Amino acid sequence: PPPPSPPPPSPPSPPRSPSPPPPSASPSPPPPPLDDPVSPPPIPPPPADSDSDGISNEADPAGAEKDPHLHFARGGEADFRGRDGVFYNFFSAPGFTVNVKTEAATFRLHKERKQDLIVDGSFITEVHVVAGGISLPAWAWANASCWANQLDDHNTGWHVINGTCASRPFQLGTGGHKVCDDLDIKMKFSSAVFKYRDAWAIVVRGNYVFDRKSGPSHRLDLTFKQIGDAAARSLPHGIIGQSFSTNGPRHGKRDVYPSSGRIATSAMAEGAIEGDAAMYEVARPYATEFAFSRFMSAAPAEEASPSGLLLPGEASSTARGGRFGESHSAGLL
Repeated sequence: PPPPSPPPPSPPSPPRSPSPPPPSASPSPPPPPLDDPVSPPPIPPPPADSDSDGISNEADPAGAEKDPHLHFARGGEADFRGRDGVFYNFFSAPGFTVNVKTEAATFRLHKERKQDLIVDGSFITEVHVVAGGISLPAWAWANASCWANQLDDHNTGWHVINGTCASRPFQLGTGGHKVCDDLDIKMKFSSAVFKYRDAWAIVVRGNYVFDRKSGPSHRLDLTFKQIGDAAARSLPHGIIGQSFSTNGPRHGKRDVYPSSGRIATSAMAEGAIEGDAAMYEVARPYATEFAFSRFMSAAPAEEASPSGLLLPGEASSTARGGRFGESHSAGLL
């Protein structure tokens, strides 16, 4: 028999139409807001301006600079010559005191004006700090000193600060740090910060005596800063400290510097301080007692007003006009 015929070829499959692309996914709608959303913490405000020593510039700083010119916490200024080689209390609060030493010096001003003025004045060359008070026996107090004569030609040094912590000696220089109970001491390059509790910060800056003719070659400038409401809590005294304890400015006697010639400074902050300068003299670097000492006090002064500060009032010099009312430009030193 004849062979079977092969099966007819299958018709070609029709071309498959390309599948339509899947519809593009639409973005998911945002979730509904929560009833009590958890927000990220707010961005803190930028920190207050700080000096190079890491202490924020609190309100109402006060201090002494150059030969020495005083500026007070609530406003006002005075000049303070001091006696050569004598210690004065600049700040006294419960458990904390700061004494300084003034030294006579002769230097030149107005050189850039080509008008020679020779000044027989003074500078602060030592700062002595005591932290302790009624709550601690004297042997446990912290005593610390900053010395201008230990600053070198680069205005720094390795032995600028020394003292005792609970009767144990210590020494600090550039970059040094020491904590002694309530007193925290840090030194950077040519400046040091003495911080007492969360109440007071004293910044001491070393500098040159420019155009010096005789006397010390370096000086110390000071800034006193309260932290929080320290003034109302402790009502400090001392030549600078009392300005934190009153509501008004303190204006005192200032020296007048002629454009040329020679002058001997004489102002002792008359009119800006309670009593006179002799009442703030102390016998030794770490002495805590003087006429208005607050060091051994445990509570605010009895004369405090209801506002927490000493009785309000503006201290002013008895001779504001004429030769007491003018002053030279401090920027010349």
